[in-house]
Amino acid sequence: MNNDFENPPAARASTPAGTLRRLVSGRTVLSLLAIVSVAVASGLYVGLYRTDARTGDDVARAALDAATAGSEALLSYSPETIDADLETAKSYLTGDFLAYYTEFTDRVVAPAAREKSVTATASVVRAAVSDLQADAATVLVFTNQVTTSADRPDPTAMSSSVLVSLTEVDGRWLISAFDPV
Repeated sequence: MNNDFENPPAARASTPAGTLRRLVSGRTVLSLLAIVSVAVASGLYVGLYRTDARTGDDVARAALDAATAGSEALLSYSPETIDADLETAKSYLTGDFLAYYTEFTDRVVAPAAREKSVTATASVVRAAVSDLQADAATVLVFTNQVTTSADRPDPTAMSSSVLVSLTEVDGRWLISAFDPV
């Protein structure tokens, strides 16, 4: 026989078993909400705060210093020390730009420096970070370069601006592109 007539749903809900189910269900929901809240807070911390820490003033300074030193190394060489100069410059490079620079200097720069006694000395006069991310940066660099050669012993000065793209590789900022602007 159906017991629902004698014990309607409203009466069953107020029994100790119904109250226990509601308490367990309420505790479960509260526990899940607490877990979700902690997960969201952790995600926000990692996503916002930690990213800011990786793009702060110290990181900007490191990228700026790498762009400055790397630009000077790329644009400075002499016939007496050309091999060491080019190796030093390559230590600031990464990726496709390293491959391009290696081929270009082997085919053009090193032979010209040796055959025509070309000496180039570059200095960065100004530089500014234009974009900074956790593992990439772009720095605008203004350079002065003085060049002499056997054909032109009088120094020739040239100023230029370069957009230097950097990538962080194993904790070091390395030049991944070098684009005159």
